[in-house]
Amino acid sequence: MKLQHLRSLVAVYESGSLQQATKQLHISQPALSRTLQALEEELGVALLVRSSQGVTLTPYGLRLIDHARHVLEGVGRARRDLEEMKGLAARRVSIGMTAVAALSISLQEVFREFFAKAPETRLCVHELRPSAIPTMLRDGSLDFALSTHPPESTSGLDVSTACHIPLQISARCGHPLENARNLGELLDALWVTSASGSQTVFQDFFLQHDLQPPQRILECSSLTMALDAMVGLDALAMGPRMNAFMSASLHAQIRPLQIEQVLPARPILMISVNRELLPPSTRLLFELTLRSLSHRHPMPH
Repeated sequence: MKLQHLRSLVAVYESGSLQQATKQLHISQPALSRTLQALEEELGVALLVRSSQGVTLTPYGLRLIDHARHVLEGVGRARRDLEEMKGLAARRVSIGMTAVAALSISLQEVFREFFAKAPETRLCVHELRPSAIPTMLRDGSLDFALSTHPPESTSGLDVSTACHIPLQISARCGHPLENARNLGELLDALWVTSASGSQTVFQDFFLQHDLQPPQRILECSSLTMALDAMVGLDALAMGPRMNAFMSASLHAQIRPLQIEQVLPARPILMISVNRELLPPSTRLLFELTLRSLSHRHPMPH
């Protein structure tokens, strides 16, 4: 298989038609058809189904698409790495963070040191849902990510634990339950959570203490809306301890409850495609971040 074969297949899959793919690849339709036919003959399977509605992929084609994207992205990363080493490429690092990770850690010192060492590098930070991170890492949109949620599939990904952040239960200042000391006192409250399903950290914590998990649940993926619900609806929330800046900013509105039960800690995961092959500027930021988090939040013994 040649790279051109894989590029052609990906272009057809993403555009949904041979005509659109030819425009993307800047080749003629007969040339594209010959390329795809050669790939099918080499593999001995049909990859495409042509119809009046366009082109779709067979199960073999869909399976090959995953490999093709991984290979092409790897080639792109290799080219970018070498061009950056030669000083030919503009340095750009793109990282992703989940909202919970952004709330619980601070990277101010990391960014300050990074820009001191790589002042011309363009840094892009994206706040993302955990489910979006693996796809964006694999397609090259992200260089690495910070998340409190492990990816559903770690295929092709490097996942390492940078640190652990203690969990806490929080409520608005003046909440009727702000003086509660036992988890059992909180069962009838409204809770706001981003987790769903039966096996979550939230539910498991109650079950581990022989308590049925609360039934009044507001599931919310927006951190801003969750904070609004805590202030306006008297909702409680369980989440990682906020970083110093966020804690000070919200101190007049949101505070942790002093519950006697010991809450578990959540890991902050650093996820990349291949940590050993990160371009120099990306590797610098990765290592600075890992060092900072492991120093500020030592692993529990």
